[in-house]
Amino acid sequence: MSQSLPGFSPLPNHSDCRVVSGPALVAARLLELHSSLDEALLKDVNEHGFRARREATASHPPTAAGTYHWIGSVFALRSNLTLRDWTKQDLRNCPFIVSPDKAVAIAVMTGDSDTGLVAGRPTNQAQKGAVIRQAVANNRQSELFDGTLVSAELARSGEGTQLWILLYHAGVGEDGKEELRAELSFPSRFERKQIVGWRERIVLSAIRPDGETDVRHDVPTAPIDVPVERRTGTA
Repeated sequence: MSQSLPGFSPLPNHSDCRVVSGPALVAARLLELHSSLDEALLKDVNEHGFRARREATASHPPTAAGTYHWIGSVFALRSNLTLRDWTKQDLRNCPFIVSPDKAVAIAVMTGDSDTGLVAGRPTNQAQKGAVIRQAVANNRQSELFDGTLVSAELARSGEGTQLWILLYHAGVGEDGKEELRAELSFPSRFERKQIVGWRERIVLSAIRPDGETDVRHDVPTAPIDVPVERRTGTA
C-alpha cells in the first residue's frame, strides 16, 4: 500500500472514499457519471497505451515505455471521446477532455502499484504542478477553465466542471502474471505534487496482455505541467 508522504500526518483510513468495482456496478456508475462513458472505452484507452509502450526498446531511456504509454493513452482517450462530442482542452501543458455538458473533465495519469486495487490507496506516479493542484483543491472547475467551458445552466446552478483522473498502472497481479490496471477516480487531496486523497474510485477490471512477457513496469517520470506564474497586473 502507498505510504503517507514525509512531513505529513498519516493519511485517513479512506472510509470517506467510495469505491465502485465489479462490471455491473462500474457500468452503472459510469453511465450515471456521463452517458457517453463505458468501461470498454476506458479499457481500450489503456490497451492502446500499452501497445505504444511496446515500442520502447533497451536502447530507449528507462522512462520511455511509461512515457509512450501515457502519450498513447491520452491520444486514445481524446480521440475516442471527441467522436462522442467531447472537447479537447490543453491548459498550461496539461491535456484534458471535457464532456459536452461541461460537467466532467478527464485527465490521464500514470498511477503507482495501488492503482486498480479495490483496497488500494493509489497516487499519481509522475509529479504534477500548479494546474492539477488547483483542480484538486477546487474540483469545481469553472475558474480552472477561465469560465469558457461552463454552460449557462451549470453557472446558474453554481456547479462547475468536475475533474476526474484516469489512472493506470502496468504491473504484476497476485498470481505473479503481468497485468494492466486502471481506475477512473475523483481526487480530493493534493500534497507535494501528488494526489493523496480520493472522494470516489471507479475500479476497472484488470487487463492481461495476451502473449506479452515483459510489460516494463512503470517508473517515475518528471512533471508534465509547468508552474503557474502569479499575475502581477493587467495592461
